[in-house]
Amino acid sequence: MTTATGRLRRAMTMLRPSERGLPAERLPPFPAPAWALKLGVRVRDFLHRAVDTLVPAEVLVYEQVTSLAVTHALGAVARLRVADVLEAGPATAAELASRLSLDADALHRTLRLLASKDIFALTADGRFAHNRRSRVLCSEHRSRVRDAADYFSRDATASAYVQFDGWLKTGRSPFEQLHGMNVFERFVHHPDEGAVFDQLMMGITLLHARVVAGLYPFNEVRRICDVGGGRGTLLSELLLRHPHLTGVLYDAQSVVDSAASLLEHRGVLNRVERVAGSFFDRVPEGCDAYVLKNVLHDWADETCVKLLEKVRSGLRPGARVLVVETLVGHTSTDPYGTRADVHMGVVCEGRERSRDDYARLFDRAGLRLGRVFDGSVISVIEAVG
Repeated sequence: MTTATGRLRRAMTMLRPSERGLPAERLPPFPAPAWALKLGVRVRDFLHRAVDTLVPAEVLVYEQVTSLAVTHALGAVARLRVADVLEAGPATAAELASRLSLDADALHRTLRLLASKDIFALTADGRFAHNRRSRVLCSEHRSRVRDAADYFSRDATASAYVQFDGWLKTGRSPFEQLHGMNVFERFVHHPDEGAVFDQLMMGITLLHARVVAGLYPFNEVRRICDVGGGRGTLLSELLLRHPHLTGVLYDAQSVVDSAASLLEHRGVLNRVERVAGSFFDRVPEGCDAYVLKNVLHDWADETCVKLLEKVRSGLRPGARVLVVETLVGHTSTDPYGTRADVHMGVVCEGRERSRDDYARLFDRAGLRLGRVFDGSVISVIEAVG
């Protein structure tokens, strides 16, 4: 086994982070439907741009430059469970500090900064209280935003961004240059960081699953395989929304072993075959569609082609591959997609791609581009043999 192949195999279990950290009985309901999310994002962006025309450009840029303080304030507050403590009711920073063994002055200043961004409310008598935004930082919130704040402000992630100049000069992932391994390999050696990332990705999957279920015409297929599907968050939603479907959950042995409780809780266990393995080796045969959600954006083109070739080798006539990713065109200014794209470049030499990019990858892997279903935040790109 070559060194590169060995590294890929070791990282395989992290390609599609599982939801193993969340007990099935606490799996929350899915959020707003796709059309509402898409409309809300577009209206908000339009209003932001309209209002920003009234503000001097230097003020707008200064706010962005100093957003580093907000990122790390959110991360620290998330790790220290401040939002959880505030569930008991409004409190001063001194009261919160006493309960959490923190410095009262530093905590007040931190929460005051976040309140200026409408994260937490600061009352006239100096007490902090929850508002709509701060509540998503609570540990049990379905979005897992607390884990996102933790992940993006952690030393391993933040230090890679400090080396951003190196990425611009070389195009190489500063994370890998700094730590001597890619982000997924690091999770193997630092399981605490991997657990945080698992929870973050579970929250993203919860947000995307309902969108995906409504985007693609799943009435055209009967048996689907979720490749690297974790504990089955996406697969279970597809089966719930489309009762005619049966599924194969394909991931590492430890992950599929832990999936039964979630699948049973959602009432689809008897419709799912759990198969262990690595898609660097093969994929299960006999399915009509193979789903790859947030897998290809983690990797450079050469690796993506190899993965797609493995999937293609298991396709029967008429089967299709469903790549679920955010589409980012060459001239796109979508804030979600462009931020995700830069993050992929910084931490793992991956990238978000356009429709044409996927067409080229498919062609190199012996597939061809089929239909594309654009859900704005997340899309389904179909490949056929």
